[in-house]
Amino acid sequence: MDCKLDEEGKLMLQGLTESQKTQALTLYAGREKKKWLAYVLWVVFAAYYIYLGRIVRNIILWILMCCFIGVIWWVIDLFRISGMVDKKNKEILIQCINEAKEMYA
Repeated sequence: MDCKLDEEGKLMLQGLTESQKTQALTLYAGREKKKWLAYVLWVVFAAYYIYLGRIVRNIILWILMCCFIGVIWWVIDLFRISGMVDKKNKEILIQCINEAKEMYA
């Protein structure tokens, strides 16, 4: 599996059996959000919130892009995207761990 977990992610996997860990990592590898893609969507379509599962927030951003407030928000998010992707990936890992526990309970 080609997923890179930080120390916190590795700690979350410690309490699992090997089959649960394998299943959780397999699920995570298919759902993990990529930072490079979020940055591409920031530049091209300003659709990075949709990619991160926050559709309403992206629609609000698009509406506010008509005035200067939306542009400021968009530029500030350039520096926040990395953390937003990390937060979303942590949520995804927790969900994958819970699903693996249910499958191999």
